[in-house]
Amino acid sequence: MEERSTTGRIAWIDNCKAIAIGLVALGHLQTNYMVDEVIFAFVLPVFFFLSGYTFSSTATMPFGRMLRKKSQTLLVPYLGFSLILFAFWFFVRRNFGLSGHAADTSVTDALLQIFYGVNSEFFVTPLWFLTCLFVVEVFFWLLLRLRVKTVIAAVVLGLFVFGLYYWTYMDIKHFPHAFWNMDQACFYLYFFAVGYTVYRCNLVERVLCPKWKSCAVVALSAVVFALAFFVRENVAVTWQFLLMQAVMCNAGLLACIALGRLIRENSVLNFVGRNSLAFFALHMMVQAILIGTVVKVFGMDVGSLHGSLGICIMLTLISLFALVPVIFFINRYAAWLVGRRKISQ
Repeated sequence: MEERSTTGRIAWIDNCKAIAIGLVALGHLQTNYMVDEVIFAFVLPVFFFLSGYTFSSTATMPFGRMLRKKSQTLLVPYLGFSLILFAFWFFVRRNFGLSGHAADTSVTDALLQIFYGVNSEFFVTPLWFLTCLFVVEVFFWLLLRLRVKTVIAAVVLGLFVFGLYYWTYMDIKHFPHAFWNMDQACFYLYFFAVGYTVYRCNLVERVLCPKWKSCAVVALSAVVFALAFFVRENVAVTWQFLLMQAVMCNAGLLACIALGRLIRENSVLNFVGRNSLAFFALHMMVQAILIGTVVKVFGMDVGSLHGSLGICIMLTLISLFALVPVIFFINRYAAWLVGRRKISQ
């Protein structure tokens, strides 16, 4: 039986979400190669894993009801937050904070970015996750209709191999993003399916209890991750690089889950975890304001700011703290923006 917090939620899931959103926010600020590679090797798979872990009740819904639910919890927030970030881009970033192509982007192009639902350097960046997750959840629901586990596993693994290559090399080889991130959905579907399977088999409770097992898993996963990272950086063959990348993704994911299990129920992490969508959607907007303020007030070079891990950690914490009153406002007056009718504080 899952251990639940005083709010009735599963405590370790909120812990994992809080850890992951903090790392995402930090990753979007700093430019250190090693830190960036470590964070983004596993942090987004964590969110897809947790979504798969909580998908079981949705999996049995009729298609129409499932589609309505996912539209409410994913597409409505996507559109709502996109309009907020569009307004911020239109009135602030394109006039004060951007240069080059991003500043010259037309309103039509910006609106098309929202329609396509893909990654964008000027305002849609955090929100691609929502359209990608929508694609993953709908496709997985359809995949479960096959009912033959070996076929489902074969499809998931086959798409993962393709998605791993595409995801790893899309920036290096300038691969185009597919509509609503269907390309990346191939990669993240695997982690979603793993989360669903782990829940169905109750593996978190069976493998990570008691706590000494979680400690061992964190330590072992960290060692495996470090070794895979070292090997990856010293191989020239594509398949070896991709294999090590896959090992890093899985080891980092496992370490995060075990760490979430280790941390005791905490009101701060619980708050961040249950409001992770709002933090995820708005943190880059707050970061842009903070960076502009620091550069303007202290005259600090932007490159030096992004290159200082200490400053980036501090700004990450400030940006998350600054969003707390905004989240209270959303929860009270605009809960629909995060896909809910009413949200407890």
